[in-house]
Amino acid sequence: MKKFKILTLIILFAAVFAASAYLSRSFWLHYTPWGTGGQAVHAVGAASDQCKTIYTCPMHHQIIRDSPGDCPICGMTLVKKEVGTSAAPAKGMGMKNMPSTPGTTPAEKSLKTVTLDPRERMLANVATTQAREESISQEVDTVGKIAVDERNIRKISSRYAGRIEKLAVNFTGQYVRKGQEIFSIYSPEMVTTQKEYLIAKATAARLKSSDFQEIASGSEGVLDAARTRMKLWGLTDAQIRKLDVTGQVNNTVSVYSPVSGTVTDMKARQGDYVTEGGEVFTVSDLSRVWMEAEVYEYEFSKVSLGSRVEVTAEAYPGTVFLGTVSFIDPSVNPDSRTVRVRAELPNKNGLLKPEMFVTAKLLSKPVRGVVVPASAVLYTGKGNVAWVEEKPNVFTMRNVTTGLRSGDNFQILAGLKPGERVVTQGGFLIDSEAQLEQSAGGGGGGGGMANIPGMEQPGKGTAKPSPKQPPAKQAMPGMNM
Repeated sequence: MKKFKILTLIILFAAVFAASAYLSRSFWLHYTPWGTGGQAVHAVGAASDQCKTIYTCPMHHQIIRDSPGDCPICGMTLVKKEVGTSAAPAKGMGMKNMPSTPGTTPAEKSLKTVTLDPRERMLANVATTQAREESISQEVDTVGKIAVDERNIRKISSRYAGRIEKLAVNFTGQYVRKGQEIFSIYSPEMVTTQKEYLIAKATAARLKSSDFQEIASGSEGVLDAARTRMKLWGLTDAQIRKLDVTGQVNNTVSVYSPVSGTVTDMKARQGDYVTEGGEVFTVSDLSRVWMEAEVYEYEFSKVSLGSRVEVTAEAYPGTVFLGTVSFIDPSVNPDSRTVRVRAELPNKNGLLKPEMFVTAKLLSKPVRGVVVPASAVLYTGKGNVAWVEEKPNVFTMRNVTTGLRSGDNFQILAGLKPGERVVTQGGFLIDSEAQLEQSAGGGGGGGGMANIPGMEQPGKGTAKPSPKQPPAKQAMPGMNM
């Protein structure tokens, strides 16, 4: 009885082992070099040592056919390719000894080179341009406001107390010239000073021939003091000469503008009394104005003192006002996180008005270097590259280091030389072509689409189960499926 039980257990164990091996046969057939699928791969590898002709789509490199035709996705005519592949791994080698997948071999890690015939180049719409050496500047676009140059603002005030009898300039915005009469004032102090001057002048004339020189010198000193006082109070030489000629005291004194400019503020009107130092007018010279703008923190490094500024206004289409940066605020606005920048602009024709909003373009100082269009630089995720046409229709990928960007141009710090032709249009298609060539001929049977069950490729057969093995759904004797 004991021997019978042992024999029964052995039979059951053998049956379970056989069923497990049968159910996992598909894995061993396709993914082991000693299975039937491995034998098919070896056969394909042995027959693929020479070049093969395949037909692919320039836009969809996953489409591979062994005969001419059209792409089923985009309808483009398939392009003929000659592809050479290396032999498959030897029969019986282990999984860790199988070749690496495409993109990991040293040859595939090197820079890529792609050759296109004229027809392929036309289909891919490839365009090139020459890298050139020139100066480039970074640009900062912002919005600014015109303001009065504070250094050209003059306050015109009364130098003595009195009453304004007449205003020659009587509204804000009026333009005045230097030396133009702007108002007249009656002042008792000025009347007294004129009388003192006339008396001192008459006294000095009488004592000029005196035998006592000290008395004559003293009278001359009083006369000079009276004349100096009138000049300090704003009387001109012409007004003093008129007083000398007529000998008549003027009850009202005219005040003249010391500068040319525009009246931007009026503090007094006709008939108002003003005190000594009381402000009457504010005159601003608008022949040179300021443009104040805000620049964000991340763009602040592009702006420096002396940077060129181009200003445009909607009121004057096509007109560009040029200026330079004269001041950069040393602190950052904590609310807007911006830095205030000021530029000086000439305004001889008076077109730029204070408080006018304008569009400003701030240009950094020019830097000379190799410059290419921005479309020639492709970002790969790990860095920037550019496709260079080293020979006619032969394109090589280069790693490049970019510097400043100005509009649609990039400065190249390393990777390109002046005069080399770079691809500015169709670079992504050339990169796809390089990926296609790698996937089609860059490795053995260990990777790519050849290892996907049921995927056929030109010149490669799909591994099939051996006809000697039972079909997948055939049940073993004594087992219920």
